[in-house]
Amino acid sequence: MTSSSVIAETKLTLLDWFVVNDTVMGGLSESRLVVGAHSVEFKGDVSLRNNGGFASVRAPFNLENKNAEQLSVVVKGDGKQYQLRLRVDQYLDGPAFVYKFQTSVNKTQTLVVTEDDFTLMYRGRTFYADYQLNFDDVRSLGFMISEKQAGKFSLEVQAITPLGKI
Repeated sequence: MTSSSVIAETKLTLLDWFVVNDTVMGGLSESRLVVGAHSVEFKGDVSLRNNGGFASVRAPFNLENKNAEQLSVVVKGDGKQYQLRLRVDQYLDGPAFVYKFQTSVNKTQTLVVTEDDFTLMYRGRTFYADYQLNFDDVRSLGFMISEKQAGKFSLEVQAITPLGKI
C-alpha cells in the first residue's frame, strides 16, 4: 500500500470560474457558481427544452510540477450524478477527461481519483486518442451535470487536493 501526502490544497474560492451551459447550443439551462468562505457551490436548473440538458463551470487550473498521483475531491451533493472534468493544453476547447460520480443527498463525500479513472470524452461520447492523461498536463478544471437530469441541482465543492507519494 502506498502512502500519500498532501501536495497543496487548491483554494477553490480564488479560481477564475466561468459558466458554460447548453445555451451555447440553444438550450435553456441555467447555472452559477456561488463562492463561499471555504467552498464553491455549483447550482442551477437543467432544462431539456430546445435540445438542452447540461450545465457546467470551469476554471484555469494548473497541476504542472506538482507530481500528483491522485486528486482528493471533497463534495456535498444532492443525489445527482456529476462529472469532474479536466482539460490539458491540446484539448482546452475540445475533449475533456471525465470522471463521473454519484452524490448522496446532503452527504459529504471524499473522492480519490487517479489518472486512470478518467475517460477522454467529447460531447458525451468517448473520444479516442493516443494521449493518456497526465496530471502534470492539466490546465483546466470543471464540473458538469448532464445526462437528462432535468431540474434544480446543487453541488458544493469543499476541496480539491493533489496527493503524491510520501
